[in-house]
Amino acid sequence: MTQFRGRFTNKLDAKARVSVPAPFRARLGGEGLVLRRSPRLPCIEAWPAAAFEAVATPVSPLDEPSLEDDALAYALFADVVDITPDPEGRMVLPRELMEHAGLDGQVTFLGKINRFELWAPEAAEAQIAAAREMLLARAGGKPGA
Repeated sequence: MTQFRGRFTNKLDAKARVSVPAPFRARLGGEGLVLRRSPRLPCIEAWPAAAFEAVATPVSPLDEPSLEDDALAYALFADVVDITPDPEGRMVLPRELMEHAGLDGQVTFLGKINRFELWAPEAAEAQIAAAREMLLARAGGKPGA
């Protein structure tokens, strides 16, 4: 299983291009990406295409989806974009996804095991700090101790 680990910040150019960090590119091995807006966070999820396909549940045309199933499909898959980074690892980010994540000038890439996320740098730092505080509180520790 490919694992994406670490945190990297790269420049976002005027043409909405950003380079995938070299360690992430190496793990992709030339495979394309599936980008989508995170359903819970102000970031873009980047999935290796094969991993995305593996977790997407196939639906039979004989199955009648519920209204809830339809709503979930629209929310999770309507904004999905397939991207193949160029040989230098650059990819052009769609405007709608950039707006969702508040990206402008720089992009922070956060590894998340089977995928990675693209964040505005300040939002990424805040998310990491909040996650650490939550884990500390769950363990019964005190912030700043």
